[in-house]
Amino acid sequence: MIKEFFIGAVALSCLTSSVIAGEINATLSSRYDVFPEHNSGTDDKSRSAEVKVEAFHDFNESRVVAELIGRADADDAGRRIIEARQAYLRTPIAGMEAFIGNRQVFWGNAESKNVVDVINQSDAAAAQGSSAKLGAPSLSLERYMDSGDLQLWYMSDFRQRTFNDSDGHPSSGIPVTSAKFERADAQDADDFAGRFAAVSGDWDLAGSLFYGTARDPILTPVSGGTALQAYYPLMKSIGIEAQHTGENLLFKWESLHGTQATSAFAAAVMGIEYSFYGIVNDLWDLGVIAEIQHDDRPQAAADQFLVGGLRLILNDVDDTTLLLLVSADKEAEQSLVSLEASKRLNSWSSIELSSTFFSSRTATSAYGLLADDDSLSVTYNVFF
Repeated sequence: MIKEFFIGAVALSCLTSSVIAGEINATLSSRYDVFPEHNSGTDDKSRSAEVKVEAFHDFNESRVVAELIGRADADDAGRRIIEARQAYLRTPIAGMEAFIGNRQVFWGNAESKNVVDVINQSDAAAAQGSSAKLGAPSLSLERYMDSGDLQLWYMSDFRQRTFNDSDGHPSSGIPVTSAKFERADAQDADDFAGRFAAVSGDWDLAGSLFYGTARDPILTPVSGGTALQAYYPLMKSIGIEAQHTGENLLFKWESLHGTQATSAFAAAVMGIEYSFYGIVNDLWDLGVIAEIQHDDRPQAAADQFLVGGLRLILNDVDDTTLLLLVSADKEAEQSLVSLEASKRLNSWSSIELSSTFFSSRTATSAYGLLADDDSLSVTYNVFF
């Protein structure tokens, strides 16, 4: 109760001080999803609305920050949420920056999958890709030095992953029951992490350590196969990140090695992105993406995926972008095609289009269970 009160107090302080200072932005989003291959008994569409408030306020050398969201869905109760994705105080302490409260951070550089991004839990029910994360109740310290940047993390509470209703999407059609944890303290077990990042010439390098509950659960059938249980094992890992930035070519590497529930694992993503600049009227930029994923953890859909994609940036006043990714496992048994596009309509609104299509030769594979979850969605955003 004390932890929840503290986090709520920080959030309220952030929002109140920001409103007074006028340092506040809000986005109202209306989303409509269609599921063309939905099974009988599952939703054929979904309508939702989300409001996001972002605010900050500086006083002396400190800053309070808030990112609050509320999401309502007419058809899928699993997507409904009120969340302080960020609500923290940043203040200098002994030559370091201290962050206290709910905070988000992103680790990694690959496009298709980020195996080293281990701090925040995914808001999987949001169906917003890797951008939808839950805040991590934490105390973190950062030190910025000539040799690089150091981060140290202590996380007191574990956030469970959100899941859609069994008749929602994406879903296997089976409800997810209460979670089970390997660690005796369950959600109250403490997590620790550290990361050091540096730049050397054209290389961006980083290494990280993690000890705590794995963010990705292992889903296992229970109750005679009528439900799924999310099992969260203990994970100890070392992460490595490297990116080389050339004139036209980006080389990306990230890998995670360690143990999960006493079993050793290895996960890695290696890829390149080659950019063609000014291909139409000296304005449009086209990036060609190629990546290889390896992940031998039981949470992975397959041990290895091959990924190809295109990123188109029009460099116009409307910030028009398009990203197409195609993934297939090494045996070509299952594949995923995703498309994202966005465009500003004017100074105060934008539109986003996205689609996801799953394919599998076997109904029992990871993507086979998602065969009815193909989706087409449109989101209209209004900025305040």
